[in-house]
Amino acid sequence: MIRWIGLWIKYFIEKEEFFIDPHKQFQNIYDIVLHKQFWLSHFFIHFLENDFLYNPIDYQKSILYNQYKEIKMKNSFQKLFFYKIIFLEEQTYPSFEELSIWLQKENIPIHIIGIHMNSLKIFSLFSNFKDNQKVLSFIHTYIHSVYIDDTQELNLLDIEYNTKKEKGYIFEENHFYLYKWIIALNIIYFIYISLHGGTKNIYNLIEFGAKYSPLIADGQYYRLFTNMLIHIGIMHLLFNNYALYSLGKDIESIYGPFKFLIIYIFSGFIGSLLSFIFNTAISAGASGAIFGLMGAYFYFGIRRPFIFSARYGMNLITMLIMNIAFGLANTNIDNFAHLGGFIGGFFVSLAIGLKEEKIFKKENIKFQICIVFILSILLNFGIHLQKNSLQYYIHTGVYYIGKNNLSHAKHVFAEGLDKNKNSEELYFYIGYTYYLEKNIEKSIFYLQKSLSINPENEMANKLLQSIKNLKL
Repeated sequence: MIRWIGLWIKYFIEKEEFFIDPHKQFQNIYDIVLHKQFWLSHFFIHFLENDFLYNPIDYQKSILYNQYKEIKMKNSFQKLFFYKIIFLEEQTYPSFEELSIWLQKENIPIHIIGIHMNSLKIFSLFSNFKDNQKVLSFIHTYIHSVYIDDTQELNLLDIEYNTKKEKGYIFEENHFYLYKWIIALNIIYFIYISLHGGTKNIYNLIEFGAKYSPLIADGQYYRLFTNMLIHIGIMHLLFNNYALYSLGKDIESIYGPFKFLIIYIFSGFIGSLLSFIFNTAISAGASGAIFGLMGAYFYFGIRRPFIFSARYGMNLITMLIMNIAFGLANTNIDNFAHLGGFIGGFFVSLAIGLKEEKIFKKENIKFQICIVFILSILLNFGIHLQKNSLQYYIHTGVYYIGKNNLSHAKHVFAEGLDKNKNSEELYFYIGYTYYLEKNIEKSIFYLQKSLSINPENEMANKLLQSIKNLKL
């Protein structure tokens, strides 16, 4: 009997991923409770002694009720479902009616399964919930396999550890973790930028590779990647590196270092791409790539739902909700980069698969080609959108003024005026450019054009007055 129960525990561990409940101390095999979690639902399997039904009804009630209460206290606000398995030696057993009535009244979610040891017949003695875990059909499937299993040694703790390791519940510690090198690179680049103009100076951020839509539209596509290394201020750096430290280890263990790097880089790129299309503000940071790691977690959750819900589950969802809420409440947060990163992380993970899977499987290649095709369309759409916006010409021209490339700045402003005939800003900036070239007559001409559209243009009025004062 003891060995048979041990074999059933072995099969439930290896094949159904029911593991020994660590909160329950056990001295013999009847004390062992197996547990599986799926989101907020917890499923427990417990083997009752074969004389359980022959004990007084009060004893039966106390055994079932006390165990239910004990487990319920440790799993507040969770849905609990109990499977009780009894091995019967006799074909007949005492009346079950009184215990059934009591179980219905107490509303304890329980399924009691009987197995007749001689005939190997299996029957449901009582159930008040749907058998979603298909425990009854599992027993039917493996009853004969267990019966003839000649496993020599049954070290259940070793069996559980090896199963968890094989299925992905336990990750081996690596000596080398790529995410730590990315954290180090973020810090080194932050220090370098800090020593060469600071990380809060907008022009300095642009100089070192921040996401600046006009220049990306002009062909500086590398900014869709380099902005991941730039952080605006020490708190931004600390927050993102802490998030990378929290998420990076498990994602790298789930997908392997090479796939982790692919997910991180392409999630950041896709986040930058959505920001490029929908957000004209200058932005930087690894948050798009970090949200991509969350997207990779969720793909893993679809592929390995029981591991995900048991190991990460609600903690990760809570983290995601908090980040979304913080982003929506703070206008300085680039939510498009976050959204793009999360979507990118999910679909890139789908395209390359988990650690043990080949990247270039036939079905993966088709999906990878689709992703590249969609990204190229989005990039071209973003470029077209930017190059047809007034802000593109203003920002690009101002950038070239800052670089002291006045001829290029004039060309950009003039091109913008061809498409925006009544833009007071473009007339002002081209007038300002001529002023810097000391071509006063043309400067006055364009400033007056700006003021003819909007007489209240403060910058144009001030510059025109300065020019008049110089003439005097």
